Amino acid sequence: MRKLGLLLIIVFLSTFALAERPYDYVAEATFNALKTGDYYVLRPYLDEEMKRAFDENQFNAFRNDLISKYGEFKGYSFVKEGKTGEFILGYYNFEFERANVTIRLVFKEVNGEYKLSGIWIDAVNSKEAGIPLGVALFFPVLGGFLALLTFYMLGFKKIGVAEIILGIILVAITLGIQPLIQNAPFLAVGIRSNSEIVARGTIFVVFAAVWLGFVAGFFQESLKYGLSKGKYLNEALFIGIGFGLGEAILVPALQAIQLIALGGVTPSLTNALVSMLERYLATLFHAGTTVVLAYSYKNGFGKKALLALSVAHGIIDTFAAYYQFKPSPVVLAVIYVLLLTVSVLLLRYGLPKVKEEREEDRIVW
Repeated sequence: MRKLGLLLIIVFLSTFALAERPYDYVAEATFNALKTGDYYVLRPYLDEEMKRAFDENQFNAFRNDLISKYGEFKGYSFVKEGKTGEFILGYYNFEFERANVTIRLVFKEVNGEYKLSGIWIDAVNSKEAGIPLGVALFFPVLGGFLALLTFYMLGFKKIGVAEIILGIILVAITLGIQPLIQNAPFLAVGIRSNSEIVARGTIFVVFAAVWLGFVAGFFQESLKYGLSKGKYLNEALFIGIGFGLGEAILVPALQAIQLIALGGVTPSLTNALVSMLERYLATLFHAGTTVVLAYSYKNGFGKKALLALSVAHGIIDTFAAYYQFKPSPVVLAVIYVLLLTVSVLLLRYGLPKVKEEREEDRIVW
């Protein structure tokens, strides 16, 4: 019996020894650094290339992004090992409050020691009971169509299908070009994510939000002005509605593709309802601005209206951009109050003019 007991102890100790991987201390340093926010716990374990690519700002941005999405760190555990060339791939499950995140740590042996050469998010498994992705997509789209129904109930029963399609095309152009303009200055200084902007402090966040907001305001209103000038006001109205519908369809679709590709947490029912309200108000806003732009062009003050509406749009989108960096119920409320107020004012001014318009009022030059 003594020999059997000794044999079992030897087997147990051997198994334990084999379970210890030579790079586990690097994984532990990575976890401790992310948990405490102390970059210098991790820095000695980075290889030279990683020290340049993953400096303190990049580390803080990566950590803040994880915590903002998934909550505080709870613990970590080894999942599996892989290998590619001279690199060892260690897959670890990092447990957060709201999700389990599989992180791939890339190790490289340097002078007999293991160093961290890369860190990647492989998968995200939410702990929260978000609604199905298809349902989440349905709500913002519904918001856009509820706005269309609102105009129908207001007496605009002849729906301009061609104009709605034109508006959707404008959104596709916006989604293709506007981000290139917005992101250019950030990419020029090596910033590639929202979390990196947040890591640079509140003043930088404010300037970034203003830049993003006003680029969006001037770009989108200029597109709508270029397409709506010379149109019947009724046509301009449905171009604006189409723009709002396009946002309600295409933006959530792109977010869903990103969620499927990168993983993440699907929204709660409350957030989905909020997104429906946002798309409803945004569609009202785009309809109102496009009508006023068309009317102002016809009456000789188009450029002044374009400037005023671009500024108003820029202010609203500045708050929206700031919310993306630093979510706050107060900021969200400000966005919706501004959207509702400006939309009502524009529609009260513009819709009577749409109803009064006669066919001979159209500009043909």
